[in-house]
Amino acid sequence: MSDPTDSIDTLLGGIREALVLDAAPELRARAAVACRAILQQLEPGTTTTSPRPPAAPPLPPEAAAFVEVFRGMPQDQLLDLAIARLRAALPAGVEVAPVKPLKFHLIPVPPAKPPSR
Repeated sequence: MSDPTDSIDTLLGGIREALVLDAAPELRARAAVACRAILQQLEPGTTTTSPRPPAAPPLPPEAAAFVEVFRGMPQDQLLDLAIARLRAALPAGVEVAPVKPLKFHLIPVPPAKPPSR
């Protein structure tokens, strides 16, 4: 079991780094998450020990429709589409070696004998 003061010290260290005048926006965002985690621990009745990441912003309607199309596709079709798009992105004249099928050697295993009494 880890010492809770270690995680608090880590959170406070992240906040200290973000308080520098020229801190990167990513550091400031992580510090805001750390502050929320500390505040959550100070609220009565909370028992969580790890900070929750901020919720992802909602997708624009066009992107949400795009995701819905892919969500309904079978995995094989989705992989074929991805492979076709990657091949189309290759520079002209580049040849891709054909993929060799996998070969497995099957070893017969005798059936297990029932335990004797």
